[in-house]
Amino acid sequence: MDNNTAPKTDSELQLSQQEIDSGKTMAILSYLPIAMIGLIVSIVVLVQKNNDYAIYHAKQALTLSICALVAQAVCFPLIFICIGGPLMVVVSICALVLFIIGIINASGGVCKPLPLIGPFAAKMFGNIRKA
Repeated sequence: MDNNTAPKTDSELQLSQQEIDSGKTMAILSYLPIAMIGLIVSIVVLVQKNNDYAIYHAKQALTLSICALVAQAVCFPLIFICIGGPLMVVVSICALVLFIIGIINASGGVCKPLPLIGPFAAKMFGNIRKA
């Protein structure tokens, strides 16, 4: 069987410089954790499906946002036993560091998965491709 028509995975993306340049702004905006702007931009990029570079980073950013929200939700009830507060601070700092790494990757023009989160993005949103 010839497997040349199989869709490429995120790690196999070969993007032109024009594709990277045209999607860079949306890719960077996807990682903004301020007032859920990044979450909204990520969803818009994934719905529009018009730039592979922006889609790749939107999937990474959306996965990071979801993981951060779930981790915060898990930490919240633990506040009552005094470990939730410090744990929420640690989760927030880790999420912020990952958002910064994502912004650096997006502005640098690379499609590099985020540490810890990257494999989940491929599993959760792997079938979303440019239309």
